[in-house]
Amino acid sequence: MKKFLFNIPLLFAILLSSLPLPVTAQQSNTPLKEVSFFGDSTTYGLIRYIVDNNGSLGTPITQLHRDQILVSPDGTFYLRNLPTATVRYQNSVLKLQDALQSASPKILVVTVGINGLPTWTQEDFTENYNRLLTLIQTATPQTRILLQSVYPTAKERSPRLKAFTKDKIDRLNEWVRSVARENRMEYLNTASVLKDQDGWLHPSYHNGDGMHLNTNGFNQVLNYIMGYLNQKGN
Repeated sequence: MKKFLFNIPLLFAILLSSLPLPVTAQQSNTPLKEVSFFGDSTTYGLIRYIVDNNGSLGTPITQLHRDQILVSPDGTFYLRNLPTATVRYQNSVLKLQDALQSASPKILVVTVGINGLPTWTQEDFTENYNRLLTLIQTATPQTRILLQSVYPTAKERSPRLKAFTKDKIDRLNEWVRSVARENRMEYLNTASVLKDQDGWLHPSYHNGDGMHLNTNGFNQVLNYIMGYLNQKGN
């Protein structure tokens, strides 16, 4: 009996050692260097809070290269303005299609649609989103495209963002999910890890305006994406 009791801690240690560790970006089998991001101002924030962040804005879980963030020079992107869209890539401002051809990312995370939200109809949104996907597939046909949910907004947010309500964003994300399904593409429900218990963007995840993420928020996003890629395979 004494010998059996003595071995219980050893058996418990062996059991713990066999359990899988939580997935983080650092442990990922799919390096972040293989992933590029295209979007509007909510994606542009990756430059400040991840790429250029020396730790003064919180500790990023990883480092990204500037050329992995495919955004316009001022960070704005409207689906309705697709024909005139430009992107900064390798210190040059290029037409979106040219930038995608040059970058030719292995994996591209697309996060668009928040601009124009108050007036979108599903038909209008879907038509414009599909045009964007056609452009991407034409420019870089080998790229694996992941359609990411639009990020939620906080309950307490800037007055200029009052029209961006929780219900409208949830509805928009159902449209994004439908586009992904219709095009047989993958959908990233990243919004799920950014929401508080009431469905709003968690206060600790935004930069103060109630919409744009800070380092903590982007860390949640990147961990979610890498966990997804580990599960689904490279």
